[in-house]
Amino acid sequence: MHLLWLKRDLRISDHAALYHAAKQGQPVLPIYIVEPDYWQQPDTSLRHWAFISEALAQLQLQFTKLGQPLLVFYGAASRVFTEIIQRFPISAVYSHEETGNLWSYQRDIAAARFWQQRGIPWHQFKQFAVFRPLANRDNWFKQADTWLAATLYPAPNQLPFICPSNWQAPLPWPERRRDLPLCTTPQQARHCAVTLQSFLGERAQSYRGGISFAAKAATSCSRLSPYLSYGMLSMRALQQQSWQQRTTTHSARQKQGLDAFYSRLRWHCHFMQKLEDEPEIEVRNMHRGFDGLREPDFSAAYFHAWATGNTGYPLIDAAMRSLLHTGWLHFRGRAMLVAFACYHLWLHWRPVALHLAGCFVDYEPGIHYPQIQMQAGTTGINPNRMYNPIKQSLQKDADGVFIRQWLPELGQIPTSWLHQPWLLSKQQQQQYGCVLGRDYPEPVVAAEHAIRLARQRLKTWLATHRHCWSDEKKRIMVRHASRNRPAERRKTVSKQQLSLFGD
Repeated sequence: MHLLWLKRDLRISDHAALYHAAKQGQPVLPIYIVEPDYWQQPDTSLRHWAFISEALAQLQLQFTKLGQPLLVFYGAASRVFTEIIQRFPISAVYSHEETGNLWSYQRDIAAARFWQQRGIPWHQFKQFAVFRPLANRDNWFKQADTWLAATLYPAPNQLPFICPSNWQAPLPWPERRRDLPLCTTPQQARHCAVTLQSFLGERAQSYRGGISFAAKAATSCSRLSPYLSYGMLSMRALQQQSWQQRTTTHSARQKQGLDAFYSRLRWHCHFMQKLEDEPEIEVRNMHRGFDGLREPDFSAAYFHAWATGNTGYPLIDAAMRSLLHTGWLHFRGRAMLVAFACYHLWLHWRPVALHLAGCFVDYEPGIHYPQIQMQAGTTGINPNRMYNPIKQSLQKDADGVFIRQWLPELGQIPTSWLHQPWLLSKQQQQQYGCVLGRDYPEPVVAAEHAIRLARQRLKTWLATHRHCWSDEKKRIMVRHASRNRPAERRKTVSKQQLSLFGD
């Protein structure tokens, strides 16, 4: 029989591994492994498991209807594999290729060795338009478009029964040494189909004009990112379905929104390819010339203020508190949080990335780390994005709706003062029921001074490290930079539309 190893691909439709495992009529044993060591990694959190466990419950219903329930195990993959091959005559293993964190990358290397030593072939298939191996990016867009446009794999009609799902012991929640609190209003795995239908059928009309505005983004963005991250949705099916919807809708605004969404979908796999090609960028600078730039100046106090939403900058703090409660944030909010941490507070991106990874229910390592490094300015090929927190607040939440929602202590302050409450006199602060330093923090840094200092630090660093710059930049350009994008697509992608990093 064939073993189907599910990881971040929790669906049965357009599932290449399932299709190939089942197509020759042999019995298929589908399994999912909850690996304790994975859940001890610093980029994981029980927020992720809360979503995954609900997704597994949905998937269990689907497999049960096919005839063979999904078996969910708790333990190291090698131990689970050993137990399975002792009980079942496994002739081949099927799974999707995973572009995960470094731990999963090393786990897969060990798994390949396990199956090779036992003479059992392991067949892996593409989950995204991510190619393994890839020498350079010269023809990546063409390859990606070809794969994304290919015919979808049908789900099998049935699977022969092998073993009941209650064969294993009851599944515990993973243990964590310490963790973020669970979300108070999380996105639900069971709402996948409803979320997809509402976006393609209606909400896409506000996508183009609403995704960067804090108060509008929660409904204007697709909100499909967690379903893509854990494979409840097929990227290929989603792209084809969104294009089909675009060609049939009669609404001009809906067409514009779906055009913008379709363009961003194509950048999703572009970023995942970066981590696939260079897994080490999870833990080190993409451009090694930045090694040592921020490490000596890390401030634990600044990091704590940022991570808890207590920097004294209302839009920054509202974005963080919203993320802590919901597990989701729109792209501009994510980019702004990283930029503020890495430029204004001069924090190294690695602890910033780990905190955000645990916060994001839709954490996708292949997008997360390349995006974090791009926003932190350590890629060597992207411009520095130093967002002004006051300007962003005035532009993206002019009426203060988002700020008041997540910072109720500022609720009585007039809108004209809301974005810069430190300008209020002590008498006014008392009048509006928000005394800085008591009810809401003073700014941890002066924004203008902090950004001038960041620019000076970068200028000095580049001047003293210029000797090692060009060769490293050339290497990164060959390995990671986008090129040969089809001309008809170029005009639909703005500089801000670079991924599904929260959209």
